[in-house]
Amino acid sequence: MKAAPTLQRWLDEVIAASPQTLGLAMLQTDPHAGRLDRATQIAAVAAALADGAATAQDLQARFAGLAPPEFARALGIPVEMIDDDPQVGSLWRFAEYCERPTRILLYRRGLAPFDRAVSGGLARRLLGTATLQDVFVAHELYHHAEAIRPDTPIARRYQPTLFRIGGWHWRTGIAALSEIAAGAFAQTLLDLPCHPRVLDLVARDAIASDVEAAGSTIAPADALSGLLQR
Repeated sequence: MKAAPTLQRWLDEVIAASPQTLGLAMLQTDPHAGRLDRATQIAAVAAALADGAATAQDLQARFAGLAPPEFARALGIPVEMIDDDPQVGSLWRFAEYCERPTRILLYRRGLAPFDRAVSGGLARRLLGTATLQDVFVAHELYHHAEAIRPDTPIARRYQPTLFRIGGWHWRTGIAALSEIAAGAFAQTLLDLPCHPRVLDLVARDAIASDVEAAGSTIAPADALSGLLQR
């Protein structure tokens, strides 16, 4: 483990990172994003951030003054806290949007180490007046909005070519763009001090400690560790 001053410097840098920097770091973890040139990557992240913010503003205009769980109720989306295992393979789940039937699931055991890691003064720096549950419900609300609207999902607006045979192209979407947009949605809806991706990075050690104690592993946070060396 790093000494406390080093950890504090890393934390300060992560919290100060712009949504664009965080979004580009998230994009680097997508298996297909590397097929886009740098200018297109920058444009794609900017578009995802703008889409998330605009979607939140539209919802705020429709349901002014509501908290995320109330937004969900107003939209007819049940929010359920469940005790299922949050770990699937090397992935750790906090929340999940389900289309059929439509609902938002919060993983109690997935959120528990997050609650321990993000509290007190750190919680105020990361969350402002929001709660962790607010952030995750808001995040999943974006996925609901994305699923029901007629627009092309942000994840499919930038499609790199995987294979090309003559005039035939096999293209794929960029799933990370949807996550970047969902974070921007939550940040705008809740007036968060920073993009919620910071929360994932800050909680990583606490979650890893819990999982390692159980004799397993989790996936690494993302490429931000390469941009902001811990």
